[in-house]
Amino acid sequence: MMKVRGFAVCMMSLLAGLLFTGAGAFADDPIQVLFLSKSSGFEHSVIHREKGELGHAEKIMLELGAKNNMKVVVTKDAGMINADQLKTFDVVMFYTTGDLTKPSKDNGTPMSEDAVAELYDWVKGGGAFCGMHTAADTFHDNEAYRKLSGGVFKTHGKQEVAKLTVAKEHPITAHLGDSITLMDEWYIFRDVTDTYTPLLMIETKGMEQDLYNSIDPYPITWIEEVGKGRIFNTALGHREDVWTNPDFQKLLVNGIQWAAKKLD
Repeated sequence: MMKVRGFAVCMMSLLAGLLFTGAGAFADDPIQVLFLSKSSGFEHSVIHREKGELGHAEKIMLELGAKNNMKVVVTKDAGMINADQLKTFDVVMFYTTGDLTKPSKDNGTPMSEDAVAELYDWVKGGGAFCGMHTAADTFHDNEAYRKLSGGVFKTHGKQEVAKLTVAKEHPITAHLGDSITLMDEWYIFRDVTDTYTPLLMIETKGMEQDLYNSIDPYPITWIEEVGKGRIFNTALGHREDVWTNPDFQKLLVNGIQWAAKKLD
């Protein structure tokens, strides 16, 4: 049973879904998604809540969930990442920063010291992890978490337009053709794992800033299978207009569905 602290957000999510679609609209059981946006480090504007109102990305996730047979719970309560509550979800999404066991200005409840290990074990047992933009800027020194995030945030330059090329034919990126061009904030990573499969590569050559132009193209979206579970990570999603971009939304929905083994 879900703890009381997550109940109010869960009910908000379910009621929002009913506004977009009626019961019986989908034949399959919905994908149960937990979207965590606690920021123990820098809080990005797309997840900031003002006067109790949900953040931009949270609202969009609820809309996408209702349109795509996903029941989305949005929360800043990292305490929900525990072995018992993970059993009630198919997918866990992180748009998070810093050490989530620490307090945060957004009043998000801290995660327990054992939670990362429990999350990783849950994924290996058949769960699904989806990391958004800042997920790599979370738990910089936690080896178990790095196996989920695929790498650690190192730095970024100013926002600029970049071309992303499709590195591998895959259902997640099938709608993009050969490439997509977006303006966003482009993370550069360190301590990258060598086990994931790149889906989108950022074409650094020809970018405005030497920070990028001086290095080789590198993955910006990737996937991995760990044990019985699946991982989808994308470094996209800093800007509000990226979240409203139909190609990004389709990429995100496809990634969630693939991770939940609903898209192959």
